Amino acid sequence: MPQYDPDYKIWKVFVMKDTAPKLTGMIVVAAMFGLLSVGVSSVIFELEQGSLALAGSGVFALVFVILALGWREPQNGPNRPTK
Repeated sequence: MPQYDPDYKIWKVFVMKDTAPKLTGMIVVAAMFGLLSVGVSSVIFELEQGSLALAGSGVFALVFVILALGWREPQNGPNRPTK
């Protein structure tokens, strides 16, 4: 149900309550890069199944570690005027 925000004089159709967990986001992004590396390895480098699994899991682990080191917690949105 839309909510009217008198401070901004707009109707809000979608109100975000919370963000997704940090770990879930890291896994999804790392899995996308892992699958992309499997596709590239199979087409360009013509690797076999065992090598594809090894390359995909290696890229997944590398991207996951990089994201774990640099992914910040969600920040608060813009400050709303108080009444």
